[in-house]
Amino acid sequence: MKLWKKVALGSASILAITTLTACGSSKASGSKSSTTAHVLTFGKPDGPQTNNSNPFIGTSAASNQGYRYAIYETLVQYNDVDPSQKPKAWLATKWEWNTDYTQVKFTIRNGVKWSDGTPLTAEDVAFTFNLIKNTPALNTSSIPFGDISTSGNTVTINFNSNQFVHQTAIYGQFIVPEHIWKNQDPTKWTNQKPVGTGPYVLKTWSTQGVTLTANPNYWGGKLKVPTIRYVEYNDNTSLTSAMTSGQVDDGFVYIANYKTAWLAKNKANQAWYPSTLGNTTLFTNDAKGAFSDINFRKAVSTIIDRKQLSQQGTTGASNPITSITGLPESGKTFISSDYEGKTFKSSASDAKAILTKAGYTGVGTKNSLKDSKGTAVSVMLTDPSGWSDYDAELQLIGSEIQELGAKVTVQNPSFDTWSDQVNKGNFDGALHWTDSGFTPYNIYLDSMDQSFYKPLGQVANYNFGRFQSPEATAALKDYAAATSDAQRTKDLATIEKVYVDQVPVIPVLEVPVWGNYTSRYYTGWPTQSNPYTDINMTTPAETLVLTKLHAAN
Repeated sequence: MKLWKKVALGSASILAITTLTACGSSKASGSKSSTTAHVLTFGKPDGPQTNNSNPFIGTSAASNQGYRYAIYETLVQYNDVDPSQKPKAWLATKWEWNTDYTQVKFTIRNGVKWSDGTPLTAEDVAFTFNLIKNTPALNTSSIPFGDISTSGNTVTINFNSNQFVHQTAIYGQFIVPEHIWKNQDPTKWTNQKPVGTGPYVLKTWSTQGVTLTANPNYWGGKLKVPTIRYVEYNDNTSLTSAMTSGQVDDGFVYIANYKTAWLAKNKANQAWYPSTLGNTTLFTNDAKGAFSDINFRKAVSTIIDRKQLSQQGTTGASNPITSITGLPESGKTFISSDYEGKTFKSSASDAKAILTKAGYTGVGTKNSLKDSKGTAVSVMLTDPSGWSDYDAELQLIGSEIQELGAKVTVQNPSFDTWSDQVNKGNFDGALHWTDSGFTPYNIYLDSMDQSFYKPLGQVANYNFGRFQSPEATAALKDYAAATSDAQRTKDLATIEKVYVDQVPVIPVLEVPVWGNYTSRYYTGWPTQSNPYTDINMTTPAETLVLTKLHAAN
């Protein structure tokens, strides 16, 4: 879950960030308060939002902007940027898996209350997981839940298969109150007055910005940041401008030439872009159009200059994927022995040779490429307007495909339009991230597992290209069910072979976490020297970060 989706405000009149008078401060007659607290402001570049705080809906404002994790909390905190780090107890004080990972028992923390004053119970936790179990649209990880029961403050969750690879999905599931949600449709309800256990509560919602204030009864203690705000902008450029002018403190955004455009503006400005065990991929439509031919997919993968893509798209902030397995540097220990040292090498001549050998004509001639059946080759590439990194990368990829002789159209629609295109298979190629994890499982699952397969026109959660491989799907299933490292290594070799040989997608870049923030007002952020958690404001880690921040002075 990705995901982090990029979102935005859409209005040209972004409100200036103001300061709030601290509670209990004294005022001299006719003067302003002598004690103020800076409003910590988060920004994203995704365009207009609607008043929807449903944390289950990936496109809601709460999910896109990230404030769902200021309101709702997970059972366990885990570190995306350092999967080897031991998970941290949160709403659960302890947990225990059985030997084959088909059952986990959580002990729920005592003394936690929902923001309306109702105590958190084990029944709330069981209700949340049963809600996911009984609502397929919410079960985006396709977790095979079995019986879910409670005893005192213990919740026992059974599964119909080994969940070794889904541990973080279980840990990172936010919990909702049964007394609020039991009569609601979680796929449609807009939840405009959310009730959570988290450190903040929703105060106001508007298209100009969402304001949350510290939960006075938070179980974790008094918050050092009294007020936080989430503001959306139309694109990366407008958000960067807001950041450099001091209107935004933490921006989840790609900043072109970030060293001069951001870091050099103020010594308090910081940038930390750790990579996760995921990748940025050109998802190709393998069910129709030009990319349905494996030879065309191979040719495009061969002509793409990933190093140039890194430099021109992100000024080097996102490293190129070099291994033909699609694994980033953080996943190099998972590369099969068959592919150790084998890397992508960009070559226009080799790419053209692939097409010529496959019976294509007009290779390398502008807009004249035809496949072996004589059909003119055209390609529609799409990514949302305002995502300047993806947009620049897509233009470069488009020009490289044109060099092969294909007619290329690059579209930059709104986020909602793009999401509909990709989910329903109405595209030829689109840059998109894969989920990360503590193994490469999610990279390959998202790219080619048939559990995500949907016919064209129906909504797919991943495997947007409708790739079908029974062999890869079986190996992924076996990997997930394996009880030994030896079995997982064997399965991974099979998975990587399908990925390399059949080119279900075209991996291009590593996935950095865009951590741009200022320590001018608040410190305690995760950093390269103290990577205690993920810095991504849209993940469960946001809850932990918000409890760690404190005033700079």
